[in-house]
Amino acid sequence: MHPQNPQTKRELITDSLFYLLVFLSIACFAVLQTFGDPPDEINRFKVVSYICRYGRLPVGNDPEVLLDGYGASYAFQPMLTYMIQGFLLRALRLFTEDGYALLLAARMVNAVFGVAMAYFVRRISREAWRNPYLQWTFTLLTVFLPQNIFIHSYVNTDSMAMLSVAVIFYVLLKAQRTGYGTGDCILLAAGIILCAMSYYNAYGIVLAAIIIFISEFVHLGGRAGQSRRGLWVEWRPLLGKGMLISVIVLAGIGWWFIRNGILYQGDIIAMSARRECAILTATEEYNPLTRFTWQKSGRSVWEMLTATGYLTLLRDSFVAMFGPMLIPTHGLIYIFYKWLWILSCAAAALPLERIKGEVSWERWGRKKTLIFYGSMALFCMITIGLSIYYSYTWEYQPQGRYILPVLLPFMYLVTLGIEKAALFLGRWVCIGTMAYVALAFAYSLFVRFIPYYMEGENLFSQCGQMLIP
Repeated sequence: MHPQNPQTKRELITDSLFYLLVFLSIACFAVLQTFGDPPDEINRFKVVSYICRYGRLPVGNDPEVLLDGYGASYAFQPMLTYMIQGFLLRALRLFTEDGYALLLAARMVNAVFGVAMAYFVRRISREAWRNPYLQWTFTLLTVFLPQNIFIHSYVNTDSMAMLSVAVIFYVLLKAQRTGYGTGDCILLAAGIILCAMSYYNAYGIVLAAIIIFISEFVHLGGRAGQSRRGLWVEWRPLLGKGMLISVIVLAGIGWWFIRNGILYQGDIIAMSARRECAILTATEEYNPLTRFTWQKSGRSVWEMLTATGYLTLLRDSFVAMFGPMLIPTHGLIYIFYKWLWILSCAAAALPLERIKGEVSWERWGRKKTLIFYGSMALFCMITIGLSIYYSYTWEYQPQGRYILPVLLPFMYLVTLGIEKAALFLGRWVCIGTMAYVALAFAYSLFVRFIPYYMEGENLFSQCGQMLIP
């Protein structure tokens, strides 16, 4: 055997310590926060508890999983995360009935998703930049945004959605350089399955992936060795690789949508069925027919966004807002991120041909660059648009977790801006950014989050009551 390269060994140790730190950070949140404090955890856990007790998936209108007051349930939505958690707890109940242990085990499933996401973020960083300072700047900006760590610490499907975006983004980025090998196609299909079986607000990344994938095999111009010009398609690789991805994806998610179609009279995404169930089971205050919405009030979307502090709360809860949206971090941290994003995005908009850094998007060619950027922008607009539409037509909820799936492409853009700033300010702009990100996260965890729960009342016993008949 050849001796391991010292640099490779050092990177392996550094990455291992990083993943350990990510897990411990998520675990701090998971261990301390009381049951039900994180957004809608109690209602989500009803689905996990049902699977744990009965060993089967609930129907959306089952009384045991209905949301108190709101009607309907999370069982109408994709529940792969809940399935993993439910069957895991079903196995663990052979050894313990302790509510705290069972809840912590369920939360650890999301913690694993968080570490897996961090792994793909590191791979993305190495694919995008050779400079280690830029690699770690992107990695820390993405992974250690306080809200990202928090989202992986409780029972939800957002965590799997975040992992799916990281997997898909990595494959699409790598393919700009290497094309779509068989391994890449399988990994892309796996990412799409995770996305489709997690949360609808992340589905925009699947549309972006389809556009970018097809564009790889569609060309405008003459073929090599031919004088004829025009639009032409590489049909063989497009159909062959596309079929491979499609077959894997359909095998992974087809059963869920077929099940929905059978249970809900052809409604394969179960959105209409969920609304009808809410009409029948919700209280008057939350019933879709009688509840207040901005749409019913006759006021415009613009009024909702500007007259209520909607955008400010959306931004702040995208950065850090723990518990039931009641535990903020320090105000200066929000200000720092605000100006970091504004200045970095402005720098990223500078003409690429003037850049002389380690990496340039020009190496892909103009077509690939425009399609990749445009598709990711479309993904971001769809995700943010869905959140605003939901707040306007269903329930006013400016929560950053609804748009958190855009974190990865957004921080990629931010890091491109930092890369350009580093041309003038040197590596110190990266070091300074990383230091502030670390301090902001440490403050949020040790000064805001931990003291809040160390002084609070422990409610873990409720978990045991839900699991034990």
